[in-house]
Amino acid sequence: MRKLIIFLITVIGVAFITSCKKDEVKVFIGTNFTAPVITAGLTNNSVAVLAKANKDVAFDVTFNAANYGFRGSVTYTLEMDKKGNNFAAATSLGSPSNTVLNSTYSLSLLTNDLNNKLLLLQAAPDVPVPTAVEFRVKAFINDSVPTLYSPVISATYTPYYIPIIYNKLYVPGNYEFASGYGTSDWAQPNAAFLASPKGDQYYEGFVYFANGNNEFKFSAGLDWNGTNYGDNTGTSGILNTAGSAGNIKLATAGYYFITARTTDLAYSTTLTTWSIIGAITAPGYNWSNDVDMVYTPATKVWKATANFKAGEFKFRANHLWAIAYGIDPVGGRVNVNGGNLSLPADGNYTITLDFSNAPTYRYSAVKN
Repeated sequence: MRKLIIFLITVIGVAFITSCKKDEVKVFIGTNFTAPVITAGLTNNSVAVLAKANKDVAFDVTFNAANYGFRGSVTYTLEMDKKGNNFAAATSLGSPSNTVLNSTYSLSLLTNDLNNKLLLLQAAPDVPVPTAVEFRVKAFINDSVPTLYSPVISATYTPYYIPIIYNKLYVPGNYEFASGYGTSDWAQPNAAFLASPKGDQYYEGFVYFANGNNEFKFSAGLDWNGTNYGDNTGTSGILNTAGSAGNIKLATAGYYFITARTTDLAYSTTLTTWSIIGAITAPGYNWSNDVDMVYTPATKVWKATANFKAGEFKFRANHLWAIAYGIDPVGGRVNVNGGNLSLPADGNYTITLDFSNAPTYRYSAVKN
């Protein structure tokens, strides 16, 4: 009898386990995906010269939807980069306004918006030249699902020159009047500003604070009606967009390099002084001696007058190489990624450095 009971328990247990296995549901994501395909609005190997007269004319880029083998919420982004760059520095041209699951999508793009993005790829935006670029559509669901890209379309565009309008973050605060930025404090139109060099959510710029105990915020507009960024309850380097956010505080006066990222609400402030270093500076003329520059609030310019030798040089902050500027392809400008600047002849020069109009930074070297 005991053996029979043990046998029955064993049979029931096996049956229960088997039943559980049959009830198990497994979900598999297929691998036979179909990437999106651009079907209209951009033509492979086309050549075009953009005209300022058509700056408000829109054109549509149409593409077929990606197929993942299941219904999912897909974010589509039209990307552009210089030809041959393999989209290592891809610029977003936008996403379709329609997010309903469709078989095709269309993105409307203003000629002027495309032109501005093309100017950012120019070595000398003041004198634009034909530029070969590539386009693709990116399809993204989440990090667990492969990102799909459309076949690349190549084209060559010559943009027209207009002063680039960079996205800005204003820096209103209690420093403005004393520091030479206007007749009142906490006013966005008077305030210093940061700008986005690539038209994304990274902003940078330089702000002079004449006195200590400064307070400020970042503001997306010329008044307080838009998005404003303040201190995240005293956590250094972190921003808060809530109306109750406090002011960002700087205890020490001086000239600051300030960055802000609105994507992850981060910011940084670096107190700087500026100098010239290179083969032009005494006594060694061997990149080992700095000539310090002096800041003039009235002109918002750093300046040094000294005897220099012909040769190469750069500008750097705090006698260190963490922040340094060299030559920009556009004459009279400096770039954080630039090579060495140069003086053509020995002599007494007045050299200036102007960071007041971010992100376009300028220098001059005038022989006295």
